Amino acid sequence: MKRLLPARLLAALRREVAEPRDLPDDLVRAARGRVRVAVVLGATAYAALFVLELSGAISASALEHRINLAHDLAGVALCSSLALASGVRRIGDRALLAAALGVEVVLCAVISVAAQWASFLHSAHLQGHTWVVSVIIVFALLVPVRPATSFVVSSLCALTMPLGILALDLAGRIDANAGDYWRASVAGLIALAIATAGARAIYDAGRQVAAARELGGYELTEEIGRGGGGEVWKGKHLLLARAAAVKLILPEALVGSSERLDTALARFTQEAQIVSDLRSPHTVQLYDFGSTSAGSLYIVMELLEGMNLQHFVYRYGAIEPRRAVHWLRQTCDSLGEAHARGLVHRDIKPSNLFVCRYGREVDYIKVLDFGLARAAVLGDQTTLTAPGMHPGTPGYMAPEQIYGLPITAATDLYALGCVAYWLLTGVMPFDGSAGEVMRMHAQSPPASLSVRARQPIPARLEQLVMRCLAKDPADRPQDADCFLAELGESIDGDAWTPADAHAWWAGHFQ
Repeated sequence: MKRLLPARLLAALRREVAEPRDLPDDLVRAARGRVRVAVVLGATAYAALFVLELSGAISASALEHRINLAHDLAGVALCSSLALASGVRRIGDRALLAAALGVEVVLCAVISVAAQWASFLHSAHLQGHTWVVSVIIVFALLVPVRPATSFVVSSLCALTMPLGILALDLAGRIDANAGDYWRASVAGLIALAIATAGARAIYDAGRQVAAARELGGYELTEEIGRGGGGEVWKGKHLLLARAAAVKLILPEALVGSSERLDTALARFTQEAQIVSDLRSPHTVQLYDFGSTSAGSLYIVMELLEGMNLQHFVYRYGAIEPRRAVHWLRQTCDSLGEAHARGLVHRDIKPSNLFVCRYGREVDYIKVLDFGLARAAVLGDQTTLTAPGMHPGTPGYMAPEQIYGLPITAATDLYALGCVAYWLLTGVMPFDGSAGEVMRMHAQSPPASLSVRARQPIPARLEQLVMRCLAKDPADRPQDADCFLAELGESIDGDAWTPADAHAWWAGHFQ
């Protein structure tokens, strides 16, 4: 069985006996940047010493002068080559760190020979402490590798100190005694001890980060958003070749009264249960949910390639009617299933609608965040909103939400009308503070689309959107299916086609 399964799969299946995992990619990437800075500084320092040697500012014999120049040139070459390699993206982060360890050993060997030879020529004495000690410690802290690897490399670097003296002594360049070897060996052992302790501490901290980022079999690799006490991460499954978006509710967001904690837990569980039970292809798919030993809550969802409609309009401006209708129809597919099950989303807004590339399709809409969804008729159910707070987002709330009246599927249609208004005009129906916007949603009629839009709006589409914004729920389309039926007759000419969508995405998203 072991021969049939990859080592990574076996490690994931038997985590209690598995070897420690490598550090997360983002920590290794950050180490690459630190190594680049260090070797650039090293190359600069060596270049400055080289210039000083050439200028004659440093008094030395002819041979000592040549040794120092050769030492400085070698240091510039080693540091510069590593700095250049760090800028080549084709060289992977881990490969670059391995190269850095190789450069460390060579640099220590150069210092151990050149510095000791020049010191003996200058004063007839050998140094017990050279720059090798600093190099060993600095590289151990900069290059995060397994402690065993760091120990081997640091040991090789420490050995260059007595071995450099031995090589010079055998070649007849210096006259060394037992004390010189002892001092060099002790300095190397001290550097090795400090480097080993530092490397282990850094590596263990990195492993703790990696362990904390593994949720339900997923490893968090890159943060893609945060706010409201939560974070969204890009993750990858440890066993499957599948990327995912991991919505993480941090423990500090759950600190407070027991009522607040219970509300957060109930909303979290409800969102996971509702989304897992919906099957519309335009509803974001849920893979897993749960909690960590650290007290964080997480939901694992499909990772989408695109952007939400809030950012889309910010970036590209108002959407042409044909395309807006295309997006609204897909949104209705998701909401229609929820409405048929007696559920109301209650937080439809542009930031909860995501346009993406989905398989071979583009301009594909996904509906997100069912955390506020609930049964359409208010009864004795406990609200999942914090005390004193209105459920929903002020700029997209129906009057009945604001007044705390019974909600129905028509409540979502009001919010969807606000979304349509935003898509077609690039502005919201009402502007102002949250309280002022809610007052206008409850009492004031919005300006017509044709007044606010900078593009022609088909009359039937304008009438339909304005009906969605009616104060009385009975005057709106009653659910997403009713709205979808009318959308098909709301535009003039040809509908938005897959060819139109692919042409747009080809010009804007490669």
